[in-house]
This record gives sequence, structure tokens and C-alpha cells, in this order.
Amino acid sequence: MIHPTALVSSSAKIDEGVEIGPYCIIHEHVWIKKNTKVGAYCEMGLTTPLAHEKQLEIGENSVIRSHSVIYAGSKIGAGLQTGHHVCVREKSDIAEGVQLGSRTDIQGDCSIGRHTKLHADVHIGKQSKIGSFVWLFPEVLLTNDPMPPSETLIGPVIEDYCVVASKVLVFPGVIIGNNAVIGAGSVVKSDIPEWKLATGNPAKPACDVRILRLPDNPKQKAYPWRNRFHRGYPKEIVQAWTEQAQATGKSK
Repeated sequence: MIHPTALVSSSAKIDEGVEIGPYCIIHEHVWIKKNTKVGAYCEMGLTTPLAHEKQLEIGENSVIRSHSVIYAGSKIGAGLQTGHHVCVREKSDIAEGVQLGSRTDIQGDCSIGRHTKLHADVHIGKQSKIGSFVWLFPEVLLTNDPMPPSETLIGPVIEDYCVVASKVLVFPGVIIGNNAVIGAGSVVKSDIPEWKLATGNPAKPACDVRILRLPDNPKQKAYPWRNRFHRGYPKEIVQAWTEQAQATGKSK
């Protein structure tokens, strides 16, 4: 299950069912848990003096596609899915079920919650905090330096169930509240309250997202999106969403 061209440290811990592709480098203090697949030309556990911990832990049933690099000092939950050429730097805390699109750049010192999905070319600056079940679409950019270049870093916060559309720029320290939606191409310079649709430069709240309807089916509400979109999520989570939606509907 380990290609003969791969270089695997004798002190790395490789669980059963792990596949390691051609020309990979697996450094010491790496723990790759069972049934994970690492594609060709990947490097796991790249050392750096910025990491407080030497260990890199990659959860079971993950798929790490070719040319990806994950630094030492991070903890990654089960079921990670990456595209190609992904970089995850030190001190990243990534929960289960996260998807990182091709060329995603995680700059470290950050956290990403459960089942959050990042599309291609997303940049996550240091000290960013991203909640669970968040969608970040292509070329979203989370910045962290209020007066560049400086030693002051203030990462933005994106709370649970948010949707951030393509090419959105988020300024340092901004908080985007639960269930908010940010329109494509927006520049978010100040906090956005929960459940608000915000668009523009600077992005400003326009309305409550719960009044929005699907363009191809005006009878159906677009948000909360979890009431209508379930593809790729575990059955138990979808069941909980469905039960919650039914309970909410009965209470009205």
C-alpha cells in the first residue's frame, strides 16, 4: 500500500489500510490513520520552527490528492478531502469531514469546524476561525493584517452555516454571524449580523436571508440552505436537520 518510490520515516505511524502514492515524503512524528489515501508527490509533516507540536495527525478515511503539503503541528479530523496542490500550514485544527478545494492555502494558526467546504483557490489567513457547515466558494480571501506589513494579526471569524460566495474579500477581525450569506465579489469590512444577506463594497446587510426564494422554484425558501440541500452530508446529520425543520414548521 506504500509505493516503492515514497520516502516514509521509520518513526511515522501508518495505520492499516493506508495508501501512499509515488514520490511522497512522510516525515517523522506523522500519524496517518486507517484507510487514508495519500496521492502522488505529497509531503506530510513538513517541519517548521513555527509549530509548537511536532506531531501531525491525519484522521481516518481521508483522501489527500496529489501535490498537497501538510505541515507538522496540525490535527486533522476524519474524512478530510482535498483537491490538488493544497497547502495546510502549522497549528491548524481541522475538524471531521472538511473539504479543501484545489490550490486552497491554509496559512496556519486557524481552526475549521465540521463538514465545512472550501472550493478552489481559497486563502485562509493566520488566526482565522471558521465554524461548522460553512461554504466558502472559489477565490474567497480571509485577511488578517489591519496595517500591512505588521506583526499584528487579527483573523476574521465566520460562524456556523454561513455561505460566502466567490471572490469575497474579508477584512481582519470581521465577524460574520451564523447563517449569514455574503454575495459574490463583496468586500466585508465590518461585522455582518446573523441571518443577513450582505453585498457590495463595503458589504452591507440588505435583508434577512430567510425571505429569499429559489429562482427556479419561488415557492421554496432558499435559506436555511440545510432544509433543501443534503448532498455529501452524513445521514445522521441530514436526519437531525430534517427533524429540526419539521419541528420548526409545526411550531409556527
